[in-house]
Amino acid sequence: MATAKEQREMLEKELARVRADIEKLKVEEALLVKMIAKMDGNTKAGKTTRTRSPAVKPVVLDIMRSVGAFGATTAEVDDQVREVVPTVAKDTVGSVLSRLKADGALVYVNERYYEKQHAPKDEDRTFNDGIRAVK
Repeated sequence: MATAKEQREMLEKELARVRADIEKLKVEEALLVKMIAKMDGNTKAGKTTRTRSPAVKPVVLDIMRSVGAFGATTAEVDDQVREVVPTVAKDTVGSVLSRLKADGALVYVNERYYEKQHAPKDEDRTFNDGIRAVK
């Protein structure tokens, strides 16, 4: 039986997955509305007010979960996020990855990000973190 902490982590992961799915569906909905409007000859589809860009963090978490022990570079994550949210701003994915690393959700090793549970062990790393003086 999983501990309360493990159950909470599982629920948080499931919530992040559901939120990512919702964001993907919102993007698909907007695209379909736009396509229908173009077919009707209406160049202004739906609302004319500016809407907030979809949340990228759940998409990033979903991608990091899917890559598992292989990890991913910032560029790889950025490419995959743009497939789901094409309107994402230039440095947003890098900022989200950096924030997740600072929060302890991700680990950065040799230019790759890993979920904490999939991070390479110290003996697996090619280089140690930091520089040591030699006598």
